[in-house]
Amino acid sequence: MDYRISVCDDEQIFIDRVRQILLDCEIRGFTDSRQLLQAVENGERYDVIFLDIAMPGLDGIGLAREIRETDEDVVIVFVTSRIEFMQTGYEVRAFRYLLKSQLEQGLPVIWTDIEKELAGRKEQYFVFEFNRQSYRYACKEIIYFESNLRRIILHAKGGTAVLYGSLDEIAAAHPAFVRIHKSYLVNPRHIRALSAGNVITVEGESLPVSRRYKEKAERLLGFR
Repeated sequence: MDYRISVCDDEQIFIDRVRQILLDCEIRGFTDSRQLLQAVENGERYDVIFLDIAMPGLDGIGLAREIRETDEDVVIVFVTSRIEFMQTGYEVRAFRYLLKSQLEQGLPVIWTDIEKELAGRKEQYFVFEFNRQSYRYACKEIIYFESNLRRIILHAKGGTAVLYGSLDEIAAAHPAFVRIHKSYLVNPRHIRALSAGNVITVEGESLPVSRRYKEKAERLLGFR
C-alpha cells in the first residue's frame, strides 16, 4: 500500500538514510521544520512523519505540537541522536522513538508496527485526492456517497466534498457502506427509516432505493 511519508531533519544525510531503508516508499524530505509546518498548514497530509527532536529554530516537539493542531491522526515517530531526548513527546502522542545510531536496525521493526497501525485504521477513514489536495474523512462522519455523472459527491456531517471515482470502488474498499441505488451508497449508522422506495437519513434526507438493491439493502441496513 502507498503511504504518504515525510522526514524532517536538518541533516540531508539522515533523510537519505531513511530513503535507503524504506526503498519502496515515496518520501518527501524537509531540512527546515517550518517548511514542513507550512506544507501541512497548506493542506498537505501525511500518514507518517519522522521528526528529528533537536532541530534549530522550531524543534521536533514544537513542530509536532503545531501539526497536531491540524492533524490528530498522523503517525509521528521521533528520531534523535541522544537517548535523554527520548520519551519527551507524550503530549503530542508520539507513536515511537528511534535513535539515529540504531536506524538501520530499529527502523524496519518500527515500520512493521506502523504498517499494522495504518492497516487497522484503513476502514475508519476515507482518503482521497482532488485537485492536487489530499482529504481524509472519518467514515462515521460520512452520511452517503452520491454518483453524479463522472463525479462522486461525499455528503458528511460537516458538508460535502467532490472526488473522482466510482461507487463500486468505494464499496469494495469500505464494505460497511450499503448500496441502495446505482447512484447512492449509504452509511447504515445514519439511516433512520426505510419505506417501499426510500431510506430516510437521521438528518431528514430521503434517498431512493431501487428494486435491484432493495432486498439486500433491507437486510444490511437491519430492517429485515
